[in-house]
Amino acid sequence: MPIVGETLLNDNPLKDFYRLPGVHTKIPTNGAFMPSDSIEFTLSKDIPVYPMRSADEMLLKSPDALMSGYALEELLKSCVPNIKQPRLISSPDLDVLLVAIRAATYGEIISFSPICPSCGVENETKRNLSYLLSTMTFVDPENVIRLTDDILVYLRPYNLANASIMGLASFEEARKLQAADVSEDDGARSKQINLSMKRITDLSEETMADCIIKIVVPDKEVTDSRHILDFTRNISKLWTEKIQAKLEEINKKGIDKSYDLKCGSCEHEWKSEIEFNPSTFFAASS
Repeated sequence: MPIVGETLLNDNPLKDFYRLPGVHTKIPTNGAFMPSDSIEFTLSKDIPVYPMRSADEMLLKSPDALMSGYALEELLKSCVPNIKQPRLISSPDLDVLLVAIRAATYGEIISFSPICPSCGVENETKRNLSYLLSTMTFVDPENVIRLTDDILVYLRPYNLANASIMGLASFEEARKLQAADVSEDDGARSKQINLSMKRITDLSEETMADCIIKIVVPDKEVTDSRHILDFTRNISKLWTEKIQAKLEEINKKGIDKSYDLKCGSCEHEWKSEIEFNPSTFFAASS
């Protein structure tokens, strides 16, 4: 019996009444970009997903825990214990698992109230999470972009660790800029803007480099992370844009989050997208 939550006492007479998996799901990458043996699949090549505990829901209400990625990491440990290294889970997989956890906890129907961009009226709509999971597309285990006839770059999707680092850094830099605004010192603000831009740029380069598995050049296959980072910092803007475009393409795999809407008030039609903000996505009333 798997360990789910903080502890599991095998001699507890109540153990037969612990949580049971509410959903089984496949994941878009099939674990292709995780270390070997870091995901325990069933014979059907899917993963059991358990409903949330109260402790999980409380952690999702902590802004600091969400910003650092700790809340999602702990949520995956609790609800998807077959994933042994949750911080390395790819972004397309994470979206699927969040939907599965929501479905296992509260059922298949979720409600949203998107605002009409034409008249500003809220339009309550419901989506079926099982249907959402059925739109899953799979990520090719080899994602290659050719920069020249001699240079091939092999990529993986962003993972939870990448997203957490970038999100936390963006929040911290925004907070520093707000502090500089309060100081009303143009020199201090200008300096802080430059420092913030440099930090975000450096982190973006590091994140892109981290998502490069290897670079193949004539007679050589480069996997050293230092060499790859040095490469990403010294290539042309055009090559950087090509790599980033390919990463965006890979990360859009998974489930189709978009849906069509028609305003009940003004009949304006538009396309909206389900937002996986954990602080609201897991609210019981949503």
